[in-house]
Amino acid sequence: KRIENPVHRQVTFCKRRAGLLKKAK
Repeated sequence: KRIENPVHRQVTFCKRRAGLLKKAK
C-alpha cells in the first residue's frame, strides 16, 4: 500500500524540515 496523501506528504515535509532546522541549530 502506497500512501500518496497530500496532507501526509506535507506533514512529513514539515517534520523533516523541522529536524533539519533543529540540526542546523
